[in-house]
Parts: sequence; C-alpha cells; structure tokens
Amino acid sequence: MADSDAKHLPEEEASPENHMRDWGLLRDIPFRLTVEVGRARMRVRDLLNLEVGSLVPTDKLSGEPMDISLDGEVFARAEIIIIKDKLWSRLTKVVGGDR
Repeated sequence: MADSDAKHLPEEEASPENHMRDWGLLRDIPFRLTVEVGRARMRVRDLLNLEVGSLVPTDKLSGEPMDISLDGEVFARAEIIIIKDKLWSRLTKVVGGDR
C-alpha cells in the first residue's frame, strides 16, 4: 500500500485494537525460546571425564548479559535472576527487528 493510500484508511482499520486482534491468529503458534548461559570448547578426553559435580567454565563472565534466541535468532539480552530456587531471565535489551 502506498503512503498516499494510508491517509484514506478508515480510522478503525488503523487502531491499535485491530493490530492486537490480528495477533490473535498467531498466539497459538509454538516456537523455541532459548536463554544461552554460555558456551564452552572442550576436548573429547575432557568431555569423557565429566561426572556429576564437574564444573564446566563458559565464555561468559559473571553479570554479563545472556542471549535470548527465538528459533535460533538472537532477539534480546537478559540478566539471570533466582526466584524461589528457579532461574529466571529478565530482559534488559531487545535487539534486532524494528526495536
């Protein structure tokens, strides 16, 4: 639609309520959301020596933001917090897209 056509749209078609109603069709589509705590490179011999209680150092520093990916594409950064013995991720920045 050309910009000149947008001026002629009825008021109700451009309302935020209509945009939210459009999302209704997409709300039940499943996707994979991943919070990446860090990455590590290991040799096979080190991997084979892992056991319960082993520590695996990652490339992330304490307090560094974690990546949140949607179907493999990073879309946000987050900090990890603990609430009632569960890990949560609090979004600190939305990256990519039009934000």
